[in-house]
Amino acid sequence: MKPSILQQSIMRFAIAGLLGGALSSCTPTQEEGNNRAAFFKSKATEEVPCKEEVCAEPEFQCVKIEKTISPILLRPPAGRYRIGPGDELDIEIAEDANTRATAKVMPDGLLYYNVANGINVKGMTIREVSDALADALSYDYVDPIVTVNVASASSQRFWILGQVKNPGTFPLEKPTTLIAALSRGEGLGVSSFGNESEETVDLSRAILIRDKKLVPVDFEALIEDGDMSQNVYVHPNDYIYLPSRQSNSVYVLGAVNNPGPVLYDHDSSLLSAVASAGGPRPDAIVTKALIIRGSTNEPNVSVVNLQHLMRGTTQNLKVKGGDIIWLPRSMWTNIRNYTEAVLTTAAQAVAVQEGLAVLGSSGSAGVTITAGN
Repeated sequence: MKPSILQQSIMRFAIAGLLGGALSSCTPTQEEGNNRAAFFKSKATEEVPCKEEVCAEPEFQCVKIEKTISPILLRPPAGRYRIGPGDELDIEIAEDANTRATAKVMPDGLLYYNVANGINVKGMTIREVSDALADALSYDYVDPIVTVNVASASSQRFWILGQVKNPGTFPLEKPTTLIAALSRGEGLGVSSFGNESEETVDLSRAILIRDKKLVPVDFEALIEDGDMSQNVYVHPNDYIYLPSRQSNSVYVLGAVNNPGPVLYDHDSSLLSAVASAGGPRPDAIVTKALIIRGSTNEPNVSVVNLQHLMRGTTQNLKVKGGDIIWLPRSMWTNIRNYTEAVLTTAAQAVAVQEGLAVLGSSGSAGVTITAGN
C-alpha cells in the first residue's frame, strides 16, 4: 500500500527525531582541528584505487553485544486501543438507524459526527469516545446512547523495510507477533539464478527499532531455527528492517559534514569514503574513529586513528559494502558500550534511509535527518 502525503509527512517528522542527540559531544583539541582543516589537502584522500600496495585490511576485534529478550516483550500489549488521527469510526445513536455513519479522526485529533463537531478524541478509548459523543449530542437528543466501533485502525501502524516483497506501512489492528508482522510483507526477498533462487536478506543485521532503541531480537534464531523465544509482539510505530546481503553502500556517520550512505565499489577506501561524506566536522575526534562490520550480535570493530592515515604515516584501509564508519564527538573508553550506542544510531539511520526509499524520496539519510548526532 502506498502511504498518503499526510503519512509521508508524518514519517519524515517521526524519523527526523528518531536519531537526535544519540551521543554526546566534547570540545576537540587544537591539534584535532588543525588536522581536519588539512583533511582535503592530504594526499591520502586522493581518489586512487585501493589496491594491496595502497590499502590494508582493518584490524578487527569481535565485540559481543548482550541481547536478552524480556518476557514482557513476548506478551500481547496491555491496555485498550487508543484512538488516533486517521482512524475511521463506525458510529450510531441507539434506536435511530438513520444516524449510522462512518467518521474519520482528523490530523489534529478532532472528530466530526452529526451535530457534535470538533471533539478531540486523540488518545481516548472507544468507551471514552462514546461518552464524549453522548455528552455533545445531549442538547439535540434525549439521553443518547452512542455506539462506537473502529472501522479502520490507521493511526497505529508499523513499518517493514528492506528485503521483503511488499515493504511499507501496515495497520496494527490487533495484537501481532513479529512472525505475523513479517508475513504482511509477503515473504523475504529472493533473487533467481537460472533454476535456483536464494534469499537476499542478511538476517544477522536485521533490526527492530522501538522508541529510538533496538529491541534485541535474534532474527536468525527466529526465522531459520524457529526459536519462538524471539517472537516478540509488534508495537505501534515499530520499524522492522531487513538489510540486503549485497550492499552497495558504506554508511559514514557521526561527526562528518554530510552523514549518510556513500556509494561503494571494490576500490573504496576509508579515507575516500570519509571524503565522500564531506570530511570530518570541526568537533570530530579523528583519533578514535570506528569501522563496524558484520552482525549486530557480534560485530567486528576496528579502531582507527585517521590522523595517521591523513598524514600518510600508515596505510589507507579497505572498506566493504555494508560497513559503518563512525567519527565520534566524544572520547569514549568502553568499546563494547560505545559500539552498542553507535550501532543503535547507525541502524536507525540505515532504516530511515530505506524508509525514504519506500516513500520515493531522493534525499539521503544524512540530508533528511540529523544522523550525525
